[in-house]
Amino acid sequence: MKPVNIKEERQKEVRRLKNRQWEIWKLQRDLGYIELIKPIRHGWYKEIIITEKVERYKNKAAILEIYNEIEKYYWGRTKEEAENKWLNQTSKHLIYKEFPTLSKKQFNKLSYKAQCMCTSFQYRNEAKKLKLRFYIRIPKGAYKIKHTRAYITHRKRIDPELIKEDDFINSQLNKKGYYNITEAMNPWKYKWDYVDGKQEKLQIRKHLKALKKYAIKDVINDNISWENH
Repeated sequence: MKPVNIKEERQKEVRRLKNRQWEIWKLQRDLGYIELIKPIRHGWYKEIIITEKVERYKNKAAILEIYNEIEKYYWGRTKEEAENKWLNQTSKHLIYKEFPTLSKKQFNKLSYKAQCMCTSFQYRNEAKKLKLRFYIRIPKGAYKIKHTRAYITHRKRIDPELIKEDDFINSQLNKKGYYNITEAMNPWKYKWDYVDGKQEKLQIRKHLKALKKYAIKDVINDNISWENH
């Protein structure tokens, strides 16, 4: 009789536990929410709302189409926090007359009439890469920006037995002999390793490009420092 391969058995057990975890997550998601009898105060929104004056404009449909694509609000525990989040996000992506801008992906989803209300511009993001975004030319009277009280109106249903089983599975996956197998099966691990390797290659390529303007003999004789580039 062929002896049992411990590693293969552990791999099978890890796959079974991971599959059960996925089933538990779907069961918890499908439990849904319970509507609260009395809503609970929960911070503030700074948001953009469309006013009744939008009815005056012939391009109302295009305005509403654009409104459905933009980020409409930011939440904070206080008005100040909501304001800071608004300023941080709008300064990152730039704004036009206090109205958020659109990304290329959002712009491509719009109809031709809605796209005619946008103007492209280029900017450099945090990684110093040149990016394309779009200003939006919506009439000032068609919208307003204000602070609104935020409320919790629903509570998620929970099943203590599912939570207990999920915690038990996590403890099993962290056991000696199982943890390394679990990490090896993590699809995100290799993705991040690939990103890090790609960034390192780009840095090396950048250094080599900077050294091309010097004579080979200077580089070989260490007259030019690699660290400087």
